[in-house]
Amino acid sequence: MPGLGELRNARIDKPATASPGDRRMDLNTRIAQFEKMAADDPNNELGHFSLGRAYLEAQRFEEAAAALKRALDVNPQLSKAYDLLGEALERAGQADLAIEVLTRGVTVADERGDIKARDAMIDRLRAAGADVPPLRAAAAARGGGAGGTAAGAAGGMAGPAGGQTVEGFQCSRCGRPSGKHEKPPFKGAVGQKIMDHVCVSCFREWVMMGTKVINELGLVMANPRDQATYDSYMFEFLQLEQ
Repeated sequence: MPGLGELRNARIDKPATASPGDRRMDLNTRIAQFEKMAADDPNNELGHFSLGRAYLEAQRFEEAAAALKRALDVNPQLSKAYDLLGEALERAGQADLAIEVLTRGVTVADERGDIKARDAMIDRLRAAGADVPPLRAAAAARGGGAGGTAAGAAGGMAGPAGGQTVEGFQCSRCGRPSGKHEKPPFKGAVGQKIMDHVCVSCFREWVMMGTKVINELGLVMANPRDQATYDSYMFEFLQLEQ
């Protein structure tokens, strides 16, 4: 039987465009899957995060907010979860709480170096007429220190086990500037992207989480559609842009 790396490198056929009814059914199916994943493992941050995003897509804003809050309880460093939670709260009519969440999210994302998530939340704050919290980059420019760099953001934390320290590298998930892969974990563009943006320790965490995803969703890795599902979970967990 081929390994996950070999299966991951197989060609994934692009599915045909679905009708609105098919998309609604697919969303309901995904929500049911995520609900089961979150219920089976209350500490599964990916399950809660994915459930919150699916609820948001279904315009179930209060449920989305509850799921995303739980994801942040499990992992307070999930920058994208703050952004989605802020949106869910805004659309649920809880503007003040949304501003509070987004303000905290900007600080977390800025410290982690998650520029895209940070800037999206800054845009939301400005649109709401709220103040933007001070940014580390601005503080570094004023003070001339390294506090606003990726290394400074790590706050002196020890790097993940394994991997190497390379100037300019910062893990997309944990924000640390060390633990870079010495070679891609598997072939292809996605393997290269993981090497460039994900530390060894976080990828090891995904390998364990990925096994849960396969088992809990009943994925068959020889099936191109299931491979695509697996990849979407992997990108969410590692906080990579697809």
